[in-house]
Amino acid sequence: MLFATALVAQNNMNSPYSRFGLGVLSEQQVGADRAMGGIGIGTRGHNNINLLNPASYSTIDTLSFLFDFGFSLQNGNFSENGKKINAKNAGADYVAMQFRVQPKIGMTVAYMPYSKIGYAFSSEEIVRNDEDGEITATNMYAGNGGLDCVIAGLGWRPTEWISVGANASYIYGNLLHSVKNSYSDNTIYTRQKTYKAELSAIKFDLGLQSTIKMGENSLVLGATFAPKTELKGESFVSDIIVNNASEVQMADTTEIEAPFALPNGFGFGASFVTEKLTVGADVSYQQWSNVDLFGKKDGLDKIRVSLGAMYQYDKNSKNILKSSTYRAGLYYQQPYCKLENIKAPTEYGFTAGFSIPIVNRYNNRSTIDVSGQYVRMQPEGSMLMTENYLRINVGISFSERWFAKWLVE
Repeated sequence: MLFATALVAQNNMNSPYSRFGLGVLSEQQVGADRAMGGIGIGTRGHNNINLLNPASYSTIDTLSFLFDFGFSLQNGNFSENGKKINAKNAGADYVAMQFRVQPKIGMTVAYMPYSKIGYAFSSEEIVRNDEDGEITATNMYAGNGGLDCVIAGLGWRPTEWISVGANASYIYGNLLHSVKNSYSDNTIYTRQKTYKAELSAIKFDLGLQSTIKMGENSLVLGATFAPKTELKGESFVSDIIVNNASEVQMADTTEIEAPFALPNGFGFGASFVTEKLTVGADVSYQQWSNVDLFGKKDGLDKIRVSLGAMYQYDKNSKNILKSSTYRAGLYYQQPYCKLENIKAPTEYGFTAGFSIPIVNRYNNRSTIDVSGQYVRMQPEGSMLMTENYLRINVGISFSERWFAKWLVE
């Protein structure tokens, strides 16, 4: 029997599936794009930061400075064999800024998580049941940590219809997992194994976008590529055995290599843009089957398909309902790792949200972005845990005319 328990952690994660691989991979997006099913490879906008394709940075105009930060609240429902439990989490998600450094060149700096680990659960097994009594073994599993990401990128538009860009990301963090084995018979010693890895890497992402004019409308095509990156660092396994008086009977720590890597990644996207409506789709593919996870090539190629739409009736209207932006989307995502030779759960999601303009005498381009996500983690095996999340994302995006020059007569 498997029981998930609430875990309070800074990384806003509470999932037993974060025990595998590098943890649960985070969405590399700001709040507005999350409301559109996670599309971004083939979208461009001068008033929002699109981290999925660095070629989009070139859209920012000369006078503007963008600053965006966001946080989320979620309720997770975990069910297995007819048993259910809820867990709530909240935390900060990202901070990002974007500005123009030269004509046709935009720059973005951002900080956000790359992966998250957070779980605490137990399993019980009867190891003996005879005339001398019953003995139960309990395994307690716990983990926390993950990888964080600092991003700096440039986007350049050499012509009116083509843009290129690149991100350089410093990824760092630690993975911490522990297993504690204890027994209902106090004469049997307790054993705990702890695995810890401290990892870091410099990761690069390349992006390309092409804008094709179609009368008053336009078609945007995008592509991205991320080369394979080795994660460097130190890792070790500690093994401790204690007796019923908590006296250490044996302790051993073994340092091992850090056999981890980030895979080749490819992405393609397209969007059709009119004055009021934008619709788009993305497909991304990551070759996790060709990299090491815990010293084994035990990963799965990750595929994600996203669809999204955005509608704004009149951005210049004084009516807040007409000037607000409305977004919706859905996505399907294959897992990137196995659970002890079993495929991890497939993820499905539906998103919807809106952006309300912040209007004052100095600025009417900043927005409050609110979106909701319903996420289902559906395993293939009937004996595995199903996860359902209801997540609320809130972002505040400041778009300021910082670089306007005063005209003095």
